[in-house]
Amino acid sequence: MLCCASAFSPATRAADDTMIELLDVLRQKGTISEQDYQSLKNAASQEAATQPAQSPPGLVLDTGSSALKLQTEDGAFQFQFGGRVMVDAAYYNEDETPLGNGAELRRARLFAKGTVYDDWFYKAQVDFAGNEVSIKDFYMGYQGFDQLKITLGNQKEPFSLEELTSSKYITFMERGLPNAFAPSRNTGIALSSHGEKWGAAAGYYFDGIDNESTPEDQAWGVTGRAYFTPINNETSLIHLGASASYRGDGDEVRFRERPESHVTDTRLVDTGDITDYDNRTIYGGEAAGVFGPFSLQGEYMQTNVSLDGASNPTFNGWYVFGSWFLTGERRPYKISSGAFDRVKPKSVVGKGGHGAWELAARYSSIDLQDSGIEGGKEDDITLGVNWYATPNIRFMANYILASTDPTSVDKYPTAGDEDVNIFQVRGQIDF
Repeated sequence: MLCCASAFSPATRAADDTMIELLDVLRQKGTISEQDYQSLKNAASQEAATQPAQSPPGLVLDTGSSALKLQTEDGAFQFQFGGRVMVDAAYYNEDETPLGNGAELRRARLFAKGTVYDDWFYKAQVDFAGNEVSIKDFYMGYQGFDQLKITLGNQKEPFSLEELTSSKYITFMERGLPNAFAPSRNTGIALSSHGEKWGAAAGYYFDGIDNESTPEDQAWGVTGRAYFTPINNETSLIHLGASASYRGDGDEVRFRERPESHVTDTRLVDTGDITDYDNRTIYGGEAAGVFGPFSLQGEYMQTNVSLDGASNPTFNGWYVFGSWFLTGERRPYKISSGAFDRVKPKSVVGKGGHGAWELAARYSSIDLQDSGIEGGKEDDITLGVNWYATPNIRFMANYILASTDPTSVDKYPTAGDEDVNIFQVRGQIDF
């Protein structure tokens, strides 16, 4: 905690002035000699100069390990400001389809969040990457009930362990191929609750942020997630979870995904626009385990699409990965969100340490081929190295072998199968 005040607070200066006036009176009355007067005056001045700065009444500034936090002494009002910057570069050794080497500002976000009268909370987050401004989290809520939280606004729907883990904390530069099915952020209302070893959330949402169309024009969804941690202590974790989402009232739907690299805008698997769309149901299962410096994580997702007057396609995807901290750290877990949290190195670069080093490997797969829709199939193998220089600064390197069999016919009818070698790096800081 740091106090926000000048070197000498008004109260300190006032006390010092009062002491000098008292000494003047005692000297004038002959109670103390001129020598004693000068000695006591000098001592009082030196004591005032060494007094620590005092906080303005009721206000505390916390610089902590991340973000800038300002709060009242009773904690009823809190404000936090922060952001993140991620810079990526990628090289593609493609087969048939050009992907394009290059670099990008992957994320450049600022946020403000806080609480009002203890129980009310809010968050506003904006991303400036990609030469445009996009709204991310933008919500308010109430948490005055026992373990029950109500959130209203633009937020992540409660679906998928990897989707709900912040991009600041995911193990690889990009989420796995099945993320194509996850609803991500939409505008709506959600209820969430958790205990010591469990958590659940559910909500009703309209797709995207749209200030012009009426509710009947927007696609909508109902999404829920539940998870259970039979083991959750300082060294070990077992996480089991399931999600489901029903989406309706849209005119068309499309599924596509990059080859786990965002510098390119090319998707090797892509269903194109599926018309005569009525609704779809998404199911997800998730599991994770942490055993000291070792961790395992995997998910399976399936989407059943209902069409008017046509065969109903089913698409699916899955991934599994493992990681190992060479320096002995472990992946921290947050029970309130049922997701992984910030890695804190045992030693910090800049304070005589070497940071934390992590090795990771992932296999992921997606299948967008069914009922006459030829969106393609893709399997990726990813190897990763992460260096956490401090809790807020991380450098990442990923090698990806992306293979399609077949490539999307809708997008690349003559491309055939693809085998793409990708090498990419990232530097990130959050504050």
